[in-house]
Amino acid sequence: MSNHPDILSPGLESVSAWDGDQGKEVVPHQHHGYQQEYQHGVKPESGQYQQHGAADKFPVNPEKQKRTTICGISKRSLCVFLAILVLVVLGLGLGLGLGLGLKKHHGSIDVAQSINPAYLSKSGAFNGTGLAIASYSFAAGGYGSFNVYFQHWTGQIRKMQLNQDGTWSGGDISTIVADDARNATPISAVAYAMDQKSTWHIFYIDKTNTVREKINDNQTNQWKEGPISQLNLKAMNDSNVGLQACWYGSFYGNAEYTHSPVPGTGDNKTAPDSVTGMHLWYGREPTVLEEVTWTYNTTDWYRQDNFSANGHAGIGCYSWGPGSVSYLMLVNFNNAVQVYWKDLNTTVTGTAKHPVNQWVNTTFTIPDVLPNTSLGFTNYFYAQNSDTTIGGHNISFAAENTKLGESFKIPQQGLAGTHFSVTALPNSSGGDNLIVFNQQNGSDITENLRDLKNGQWAYVKLPVPAT
Repeated sequence: MSNHPDILSPGLESVSAWDGDQGKEVVPHQHHGYQQEYQHGVKPESGQYQQHGAADKFPVNPEKQKRTTICGISKRSLCVFLAILVLVVLGLGLGLGLGLGLKKHHGSIDVAQSINPAYLSKSGAFNGTGLAIASYSFAAGGYGSFNVYFQHWTGQIRKMQLNQDGTWSGGDISTIVADDARNATPISAVAYAMDQKSTWHIFYIDKTNTVREKINDNQTNQWKEGPISQLNLKAMNDSNVGLQACWYGSFYGNAEYTHSPVPGTGDNKTAPDSVTGMHLWYGREPTVLEEVTWTYNTTDWYRQDNFSANGHAGIGCYSWGPGSVSYLMLVNFNNAVQVYWKDLNTTVTGTAKHPVNQWVNTTFTIPDVLPNTSLGFTNYFYAQNSDTTIGGHNISFAAENTKLGESFKIPQQGLAGTHFSVTALPNSSGGDNLIVFNQQNGSDITENLRDLKNGQWAYVKLPVPAT
């Protein structure tokens, strides 16, 4: 009997395990309203990335010249006065233009943005990398606690592995998952154990703005193209796009598998709705998120629904717990998170208070988040606040009775609009840790961790390979 409390996996985080081979996985994003101001957080530090040149010095002529006057004013003084006047006028015009432009950006989400080359990293992780976790625990085969999927500065999607001894490995060219990803693509991962096989799905946006899927399993150990590309889903052409996939139905696997969010503990519980599969949401337009679905053991994805929401922000989800209700978290046009629920159990009759098979908005919001915040859930729901700290929120999920509880902040600020991914794992002292991966300087992947119940946050940089 395990003493670990149940750890609820994130929307992109999945856990799978069984008695021989065992197995486990949240996501994000940057809004153009902050692109001009933050450019994926901050401008790279000196020496790490390309820098703008130093400002030209005002030319000085050391030679003395004969002083002439105009209307009693020396020619030099008049020239200086006129130059200052021109600069003041230009400064006012530029200031007003930028001010109005930024204000317009902040309230509008339909202007495509590209990444300034000056902000591209030259080593480590891509400045603005997507982040996704696929966690698992195998009894044999040399598998570690979980993988972190990220975009290397070269543009390739790679993975790093946390080993069971606490060390990190991978991240080099031998771990490439995809080499056709667009810059700063969001990354989403879903992992599950079904039919005595553990499978990983990695979702991203390619250079043609098409949503792509790569699939691997512990039997073939090879990445192959997934079927979602057959829909030709086109994300908007913007550096800040939401993308999230989420498992639904049973708890990441067959009921006979021994499983819990803490790998290797607890029991798996199958939802009353026997259908299992995945939802995926992506930012099709600045104000539209499209939902597509896939059912386990089928080969096709299907278009499902559209949502009016901020397509530049991340999407959160929780749909793998006991019962048949799925939960969806979106950012509205007022920079607040809204939480929706949907009961997938179509064998029961819906009521006005509890409809079936339709999304219902809860009665609360989480205000004052960045318009390009990433979203994620594991035990706590996470979003990036307007001050760039990441906040954790305790949500009691209960369909129409869903309520928002207490919250906390991770003190160390991340880059504005950083993608992040969250999970929870057992620690060496017998307890469990909350873990949040984000970016804090533009070439890093930083692990933020704290005890599940309380304590101080600690910060560790992952050893991302330079090449």
